[in-house]
Amino acid sequence: MSNQISKTETDLNYCSDKKMPVPPTGPEAKPLPKMTLDGKIVEFVPGDTIMQAAERVGKASQIPRYCYHPGLSIAGTCRMCTVEVEKAPKLMTACSTPAADGMVVHTRSEKVLKSRSGVLDCLLANHPLDCPVCDKAGECELQDYDYEYGPRSSSFAEEKRVFPKSSTRHFSEKIVFNMNRCVACERCVRFTDEITKTNDLVMLNRGRKKELTVGDEQKGLYNDYQGCLSDFCPVGALTWTDFRFQKRVWFLRHDPSICDGCAKGCNIEVHSEKEIIYRYAPIYNAKVNGHWICDEGRLSYKMVMNPNRIIAPLVDVMGHGPVATTWEAVVPFVASTLKSSSKVLLVVGTDATQEECESLKKFLTRLSPSLEIRYFNGTGVKTSAENKPLDHLLRQSDKTPNTKGVESLGIKPLDSGAISGFDTVIVFRNGRAGIPSIASAKNVILWGVFSLEEVKALKNVKALMPGLATQEKSGTFVNSDGLAQSFNRAVVHRGFGLEVARIVEKF
Repeated sequence: MSNQISKTETDLNYCSDKKMPVPPTGPEAKPLPKMTLDGKIVEFVPGDTIMQAAERVGKASQIPRYCYHPGLSIAGTCRMCTVEVEKAPKLMTACSTPAADGMVVHTRSEKVLKSRSGVLDCLLANHPLDCPVCDKAGECELQDYDYEYGPRSSSFAEEKRVFPKSSTRHFSEKIVFNMNRCVACERCVRFTDEITKTNDLVMLNRGRKKELTVGDEQKGLYNDYQGCLSDFCPVGALTWTDFRFQKRVWFLRHDPSICDGCAKGCNIEVHSEKEIIYRYAPIYNAKVNGHWICDEGRLSYKMVMNPNRIIAPLVDVMGHGPVATTWEAVVPFVASTLKSSSKVLLVVGTDATQEECESLKKFLTRLSPSLEIRYFNGTGVKTSAENKPLDHLLRQSDKTPNTKGVESLGIKPLDSGAISGFDTVIVFRNGRAGIPSIASAKNVILWGVFSLEEVKALKNVKALMPGLATQEKSGTFVNSDGLAQSFNRAVVHRGFGLEVARIVEKF
């Protein structure tokens, strides 16, 4: 996928939204400083921490962490990332210690392993043993690190600390919180302070009584990026209600894709099993979305999985409304309707891919010489120039992914009242663009992704040819910044819908 970074690289967290130093290039560039990491000499950029130096050479997995995240400020509170630096009087935190030329670092020495075991012993002393019912099981850093570094037995003999009122507290409709699982890494607090700037989470008290809560009990957790909290919470303290108790993560297949919920084009990973999508998760891309996606985009998979989505061809041959049929029946009907029409208008939604728009123009121009083509957004903006950011992060007012791309192909926007005068109107969209007012058209042909409710609300629908949603096909979108991004199929369509190229072949 163009302009994307793989999941493996994302896991390494080798880069930050905070502009990690870039290696100098060119003939005048000076040699990079070097350090020895577990016996291997590695280069780093001046300004790197030990953690960042390890990430540059793919050694991030050797240094566990809880509080560190590349998109957030450095806290150095969890003490899980301590390493041994020769000539240093004590263990150093890799996330906050600057790398130095000639430095010799050991990430798995006896002292380091004993320190990590001690940290885990402390965390597990109060952590509940509810892994079988915890949604984070299978992707929990506490589980992984305990297996790798944890003590074989606990030295804790006192009573566990328990927060009975916080066992299943709803911070909002989207996030459920369990303080008993919290390891006080404070990633979530720094996220609402630094990224969303809403300050809706705070940590109260200190030591054993430290407790996470919302800053305003009346508002609760109210930012538009709450799903990110569940993504980077290293344990199951913050869980996403939409995914809660839905599926064990080890059953899910992970496929990279593009979010089509707005013009930003955030890079995502589609998590599915048996071609059913259960959730979206962000993939790091410095040029587009960094480490994050908004909640609106995260939940946009529901359109693909809509149980009322029409997934079989429809045709109206008796004048009583369209009924389910086969491709062998609908294709001749559409071809005949187009050939008998004196004027045909094709309205392309701005959620169509570049490839689909080009194919539609060539095919329908050949099939109907009187064809005119226009694009329609219908989500609150008319053209890409009217698109505005809704916050300082990612959200856009244009709720379709390819307005700029459609414009780049020379297609003009649909003017109000432009439907009149056409015998037949073809509306092609992939579920995100709106549907123009087409009541005046004698024949309406729908092509793409539509729900049963949308079809019932329209008049004069003579046929419907079901298409594929973004995650069910390959293509290219041009986002609001003019960046072209290609994507591949993530799941297989479970109905009778076909991609544009396959439908064109049938005519």
